[in-house]
Amino acid sequence: MRRDDSDRSTRIRLKRAYSPPDNEDGVRVLVDRLWIRGVAKTDARLDAWMAPLGPSAELRTWFGHQPDRWSEFVEKYQSELETPLRRLFLTALQGVAAQSTLTLVYGARDERENEAVVLRDLLERGGVNLADRWDAPARVLALTAAVAAANGDAIATRSGVRRFASSILSEDEIDNAFQTLAADGRLRDVSSGWSLTTKGRASARQLE
Repeated sequence: MRRDDSDRSTRIRLKRAYSPPDNEDGVRVLVDRLWIRGVAKTDARLDAWMAPLGPSAELRTWFGHQPDRWSEFVEKYQSELETPLRRLFLTALQGVAAQSTLTLVYGARDERENEAVVLRDLLERGGVNLADRWDAPARVLALTAAVAAANGDAIATRSGVRRFASSILSEDEIDNAFQTLAADGRLRDVSSGWSLTTKGRASARQLE
């Protein structure tokens, strides 16, 4: 039976980036490595853009949405997801999905065979383990960068970062991480949230 991703009982939904956002989407996260052509960030209404979750350019080109390569694509893609940053993002998404509706946003025309389908299936199986390699500031920095990337002003709201970090870190750990990142010049405290400095953006890129 074909799955109905519009089912309200489904905690993890899939939606093309070209479909209008609606209130039933809950938390919207873009999982494409590249931004969606022709869609403004203000219109996308995303809560985060977790670009590293998208398949590598090499894998995407090799797959080319050829049906006979789907099974092998899934296997190769799942192997790519076994990095500390991707596991951090997946763990954060698991936490969000446990509390509210999560919508994985993608740009592909093929609605049956794309990276969002693989991610949803992986998240619904559960058991994604967080790598212990990073401390709290590194985790908060990565999540802050993902939230900021979804916004045209590149500002990450405090509530937005907490939404993704709360299943990974305690409130005190999140607060202390923000203080550490601000003190060492990687985040700048602005009225509407947090902005990554040049140092912070460079540090976030190193996490990839």
